[in-house]
Amino acid sequence: MTKSNYRSIAIYGKGGIGKSTIASNLSAALSLSGAKVMQIGCDPKRDSVSLLCGGLIPSVLDVADRVSDEEILLDRVIKKGFNGILCVESGGPRPGTGCAGRGVAYALELLERNNVFERYEVDFIIYDILGDVVCGGFAQPLKEGFADEVYVVTSGELFSLVQLNNICMSIFALAENGAKCRLKGIINNMRGVPFEKDIVEKIGALMGIEVVSHIPRSETIQKAEKYGKTVIEKFPQSEQAKMYFELAQFIVENRTKYAESFKPLLTSEIRQIISEYSRQEEDGKNN
Repeated sequence: MTKSNYRSIAIYGKGGIGKSTIASNLSAALSLSGAKVMQIGCDPKRDSVSLLCGGLIPSVLDVADRVSDEEILLDRVIKKGFNGILCVESGGPRPGTGCAGRGVAYALELLERNNVFERYEVDFIIYDILGDVVCGGFAQPLKEGFADEVYVVTSGELFSLVQLNNICMSIFALAENGAKCRLKGIINNMRGVPFEKDIVEKIGALMGIEVVSHIPRSETIQKAEKYGKTVIEKFPQSEQAKMYFELAQFIVENRTKYAESFKPLLTSEIRQIISEYSRQEEDGKNN
């Protein structure tokens, strides 16, 4: 694909890790810096942009089943959200009726075929991608050169760290096979696990990947989401909003730095690291 001067950023993470909240607040922060932003939700749940649009929007796959004219289709699925952010949801088939990644592949091909990114003169494209498994349609943004820069969301919980390891392994494999995507860092979306920063920092160091942000667990997120809004929109002066603004600024400035190598870890190694910090917590309680 031929690219303009926009930057394309993929936010990967397992389901339920909070990547959509991060992606939406990142889009909001970037837009307030004066950038033209498009966020593309690549998840069958089609709820990636709900905080930007105040609710669910029609997905590409749903509308494509009823509309054949691509200009009409695009008009119905590209919606403007908070501060003019362009929002798209790929969608997916009903559970058990087809490949969940089909909507992602179809949506991206549609946008490219119609030169949507150039037409809207976007500066940043944020792909919010389900990353329980980086394969099939969910790998399309990376395999086909849509997304260049990749950040993976994790927490200090065991399963999340195992998925981080698997996702990073897949991203490096895609790059080695010719994809232009590059892993640029880990985002720790904290869940309140004891020694969580230390755990994620140690895992990142062993893998050879920088942890670029530790986003604390906060009731501010839940309060904003009750209004169907991002923290950036609802509570722009909050400490939580500050974290998202700082992450956005880091990503803007991080044009060239990326992980040059990756050392995969065994699940037993990850478990051992968590156990070591758990023992520290128990020792602290006993002393």
